Amino acid sequence: MKLKSYYISIKPFTAVLLQIMPLAALFVGTTLFSLHIGAAAAILFSSILMIIQFIKDKSILFFPLFSSLISILFVTIGFITEETFFIKIQTSLFNSIFALLLLMGWSRNYPIMKLFFGKQFSLNHDTWMQLSFRWSLFFTCLAIANEFAWRMLDDEGWVNVKVFIFAPATALFMASLIPLTVKGKIPKQD
Repeated sequence: MKLKSYYISIKPFTAVLLQIMPLAALFVGTTLFSLHIGAAAAILFSSILMIIQFIKDKSILFFPLFSSLISILFVTIGFITEETFFIKIQTSLFNSIFALLLLMGWSRNYPIMKLFFGKQFSLNHDTWMQLSFRWSLFFTCLAIANEFAWRMLDDEGWVNVKVFIFAPATALFMASLIPLTVKGKIPKQD
């Protein structure tokens, strides 16, 4: 029984650690080479993690897939044009689009978050709606903050903000939603 409880407690830590790996690749690749290389390394790590997830659970997680496809598109454009602008604005565009989708779903009483995370979490409708609204506001703030960051900082400065400010802010925001998520969890029926 202790082994099972250990697995349950370590699983979220491992998940967070795996999400940090693409950011670490972005940081290291940019620091040692360029933003183009860092962004490509981050996509490579994300792809590897999605393949591992698929092998492990035999399912595709739609949010990471959606995020990776957007990243691949903008990094490819960045490589072709030799501009880092496309890599930096993809964060703003992704966050803005996702915020808008979540808000549109929320306004129609349809929780878009459930489409992306319904496999991972079994939550009641009200909780999905609250999460959709709160995440839409957070993504809007991230998009605005990214617009300021990429316009005011060089490539390395922007990566530092993304890794050392945006990522921890996202983790803290996610942690702040744990009580809501736990409260709205639908118990598994045996």
